[in-house]
Amino acid sequence: MERKRLYRFLLPVVLFLVLLYTLGLVGVIPFMVSYYITIFLIFLFIFLRWEARVR
Repeated sequence: MERKRLYRFLLPVVLFLVLLYTLGLVGVIPFMVSYYITIFLIFLFIFLRWEARVR
């Protein structure tokens, strides 16, 4: 049940970050924002994969 709650919390966060990422690629906001979002999403993916394997 805890994992499901975590995923429900992460879904809007990730969707918001994807929106910011897209705006950075288009040029509305500085590209460095997209760069840092990419790094954050990679770490989030690695953490979630690691956490799933530990369980």
